[in-house]
Amino acid sequence: MKTETIAPSKKATMSIGELAQRMDITTRTVRYYEEMGLLVGAIRAPNGRRIYNEEHLYQLRLVRRGKLLLGLSLAEIKELVEVFRQTGTEKSVIRRSIEILTSHLDEVEDKLKKLESYHALLAGEIKRVKGLL
Repeated sequence: MKTETIAPSKKATMSIGELAQRMDITTRTVRYYEEMGLLVGAIRAPNGRRIYNEEHLYQLRLVRRGKLLLGLSLAEIKELVEVFRQTGTEKSVIRRSIEILTSHLDEVEDKLKKLESYHALLAGEIKRVKGLL
């Protein structure tokens, strides 16, 4: 996987196809993210086609990071986007991110406990069955 910067750099414009290709997603995914409110600010050219820029790449990189790296759902990512739109401050997004990530961590810890219990059960059963030989 190649390394990419998250922050927007310049305002070069691109089509939906170019945006999708640069993000390695489909144009349908781009439209879906727009419908969900995860991708905002696309303007329409006189011919009706959407025009995107580096800011849209930035938004999609944040969605990908939240989804793939942190395991956030699209609903959780949308919630963070809405928090930013409502407050305009990164601190409020950070606070809510901490709450969401803490909840995810709690779930992981619970799953780990269940896996450890299952591991012990399997190990005991293997030992028991080996004793039958």
